[in-house]
Amino acid sequence: MVTIIEFMSAGHQACDNQFALAEQAAYASGWRQAEAEFNAFREDISCHFHREEDLLFPALLTAGGPNGPVNVMKMEHAQMSSLLDKMATLVANKDAKGYSGLSETLLILMQQHNLKEEQILYPIAESLLASDWDALHSRMLAM
Repeated sequence: MVTIIEFMSAGHQACDNQFALAEQAAYASGWRQAEAEFNAFREDISCHFHREEDLLFPALLTAGGPNGPVNVMKMEHAQMSSLLDKMATLVANKDAKGYSGLSETLLILMQQHNLKEEQILYPIAESLLASDWDALHSRMLAM
């Protein structure tokens, strides 16, 4: 069975890969493909955020996990979601320069965010939720 760290980190990697496809298409001014790839990325990252905010974080807090890091992660999700909204408009307007700038900002935010989750929050979740992981994992897969 896959662990919390492995499953959630794989979600990060999948989102990163989809983000790269969207970025490549936008830089090549392939706007139809860029829009499709961006929308797929946005859907993937939204699902990942929901898995964390609706399932993982509440389970972690119920098990006695730290409130502070969870709140920071949720705040960062909101920041990234706001950037995604702006980027969607830039893709629709075929604004390569604007997209490029926000893409770089989002990339930095995602890298820092993912590192904190993978190095701090997921290991805490792993230790506190190991006995509940099978059920939690099944619910995440159903999302």
